[in-house]
Amino acid sequence: MTEHDKRNIAIVRLMYTGDETERANIAQDIIWHVPGHNPVSGTYRGFEEYTQLMPARMAPLTRWDFTLEAVMVNGNYVMTTLRLQGERKGKVIDIRGGHLMRLTDEGKVVEGWGFTANQDALDEFFSA
Repeated sequence: MTEHDKRNIAIVRLMYTGDETERANIAQDIIWHVPGHNPVSGTYRGFEEYTQLMPARMAPLTRWDFTLEAVMVNGNYVMTTLRLQGERKGKVIDIRGGHLMRLTDEGKVVEGWGFTANQDALDEFFSA
């Protein structure tokens, strides 16, 4: 594994911290694709939409936790598999999923795609 690969894996791991370290690794022109048919689904363009609009559409969240299971790299693309546990408006979700992220040569996350093993459950969770 190259140093570039190791760097990209480390950056993607930081995307699950939920703090300023995560925000520091997001490109200003990020594009994030949320699958499904619910109020959160769609494409978010730019840092503001990713950090403000998407979370606003997810609210109110009582709990939203990711447990990384695997992180895989192929150049500037990094794939994660994860377990997602959340609570919103009295509904609980516990599903498996993943994210595919594309990084710039400078190490900023510039595009991401979400995946879930049970899209119907995620749609129901965010449609409540």
